[in-house]
Amino acid sequence: MSSDNRGTIFRNFNYRSDAEYVVKIAKILLTPVGIWPLYGNDSTFDKIKYFFQTSFTFSLMCFLLVPHIIYTFFDAEDLTRYMKVIAAQVFSLLGIIKFWTMIINKNDIKCCLQQMLIQYRDVESEEDRLIMVRNAKIGRQFTIMYLGLLYGGALPYHIIMPLVADRIVNTEDNSTHLPLPYLSDYIFFVVENSPFYEILFVTQILFSTMILSTNCGVYSLIATCVMHACCLFEIARRHMETVLVNGTDGIHERFGRIIAQHMRALRYVEMIEKSLNFVFLSEMVGCTIIICFLEYGVLKEWEDNQVLGTIIYFILVISILVNVFTLSTIGDRLKEESGKIGDTSYFIDWYALPTKNVSGLIMIMMRSNRPSTLTAAKMFDVSLQSFCDVCKTSAAYLNFIRMIAA
Repeated sequence: MSSDNRGTIFRNFNYRSDAEYVVKIAKILLTPVGIWPLYGNDSTFDKIKYFFQTSFTFSLMCFLLVPHIIYTFFDAEDLTRYMKVIAAQVFSLLGIIKFWTMIINKNDIKCCLQQMLIQYRDVESEEDRLIMVRNAKIGRQFTIMYLGLLYGGALPYHIIMPLVADRIVNTEDNSTHLPLPYLSDYIFFVVENSPFYEILFVTQILFSTMILSTNCGVYSLIATCVMHACCLFEIARRHMETVLVNGTDGIHERFGRIIAQHMRALRYVEMIEKSLNFVFLSEMVGCTIIICFLEYGVLKEWEDNQVLGTIIYFILVISILVNVFTLSTIGDRLKEESGKIGDTSYFIDWYALPTKNVSGLIMIMMRSNRPSTLTAAKMFDVSLQSFCDVCKTSAAYLNFIRMIAA
């Protein structure tokens, strides 16, 4: 029932469950690592708990990543053999960057989520609520698809590949053991001794899953917030299309609500951009590097006749490409939705509007000529053109790596 009908006020009594549905996946993934923005409150105990939890999580990430980098670049006998694992290091580094971005911008991201809750509470009609829920479902579908592909490739990479790989020979006692998921050099202690080696094997899998959850959780949060911004523009556009349905009676109030809705959408995009633009940059640049090294891994596994390894690396390539494509798609959709309201403003019977509303209509048209976009640290827009650039750049890097490794 529309709020334009006099005497009828729509109230969304299910706004909390609606908002919970939108952020559920991100909340599940980010709460265990302590970086869910709505986790805890501002009490002294919660601040101390938050500090120790995030410090402990960051220490675990470094415990996994740093020894792996040391081994790859300083202890590996054949670097070309291990170049394909650099993708895992860059992916872990992206997880750490996202982890710290969530910590540094916690208050801004928390504000985005609180505004989302308020907007679900203050929605003006059931039609508007359905638009918001539909966009939330699209964001969730993007997330589930990404989770399925990434976990489907990353977990076999960390679990199955070490089990089927060639065993490592210990020169001291001539014993053999499975390679660790992350071949590492822990400088201050020896890892080959049992049962410490088996414990470390399982620990690395758990830590890598934690980094994977951080990457996926932040991605889910991005998809959720951006698709919500898209629905705000869509709602403003829908109201613009029907602004003259009931004639000019009360049109000043209706037009004022449209302008307020448009400004609310613009401010919400600005909050997302301010909070996460560095994540967009790291994601686009990092995924370019990851893709080229994963493609190198596909070629190396194929040359070594490792069918399982070839399949796993290929799945990982597809998952990262889908990640970049999805991020670029929602960036493109945001740009499209923010520009559509300008087209709608022109195609309504604007000549029938009272004179005092024409200036507001012109302001909306002018603002829509500069659509809202996601940017990678203000350097370039996140769009389908960016996806094409990532594909071309990763292919160029792959050729360069093959020349070095030849």
